[in-house]
Amino acid sequence: MAVRKDLLIEKLIEKLQDPDPIIRRNAAGALRLNGARSITALPALMGLLTDVDPRVRNEATQAANHLRSLRFRTAA
Repeated sequence: MAVRKDLLIEKLIEKLQDPDPIIRRNAAGALRLNGARSITALPALMGLLTDVDPRVRNEATQAANHLRSLRFRTAA
């Protein structure tokens, strides 16, 4: 059986690379709000931790921390 991709999460991951910092920040926030469904976005979010915009870095940090906590919670 083939694994189905989550198109919403894939599109949000793409938006993390957008030139507009508001789009990047909003994409990171949306990934955080999607919870465990977004765990595959964790590597892309980690790349935003050094973003030039502090609002993007802050949202990416919150999202990454949230997803890491979910990953460990589901593994236990």
